[in-house]
Amino acid sequence: MLKFDRVCFQYQQNKVLEELSFTLGHGEILALMAPSGFGKSTVLNLIAGLRMPTSGRIICNAQKIAYAFQEPRLFPWLTVEENIRAVLNGDGADSVIAEALEAVELIDAARLYPAQLSGGMKSRAALARALAFGGDLLLLDEPFSALGEEQRTALAKRLRETFRARGLSVILVTHQSTDAEILADRTILLTK
Repeated sequence: MLKFDRVCFQYQQNKVLEELSFTLGHGEILALMAPSGFGKSTVLNLIAGLRMPTSGRIICNAQKIAYAFQEPRLFPWLTVEENIRAVLNGDGADSVIAEALEAVELIDAARLYPAQLSGGMKSRAALARALAFGGDLLLLDEPFSALGEEQRTALAKRLRETFRARGLSVILVTHQSTDAEILADRTILLTK
């Protein structure tokens, strides 16, 4: 599904990634862990094509990539349901939206606007939008950072079932070892 082959990324004079190599198989859930500033989000941006590596190769066979950014990036003038609908083509959208909202336990918030949501609800709405968008590779950048410990654990367990049922390949960026333990098949620790 995905291969990083000695990937380097440098921003101006700052080396962010140096000769990073790993693979991600079909249906595999991989966690990337490291302190802030070690290039975790950069890896996701490279996969999504938002940045280009300085050197090395990235081979990605995903047909469609969904990305839940660390900041929810919801349209403030749209409800939660409308934010999700904005990434869909229309066919069967109602059932896709309902399924995504149920997966993140936000059914009751469908008609609320982002300003009416807590930080954790905004993160879950953005995650629902990525799930609804679909694809075979899901990139998650600290998706549980605004949630309390009990809620993040419950949601991580629920999402693992969803990912398995859909056969999704997932890369999870997290600071929390418990998130990685619950969700991931394998964890990579980024170091400098």
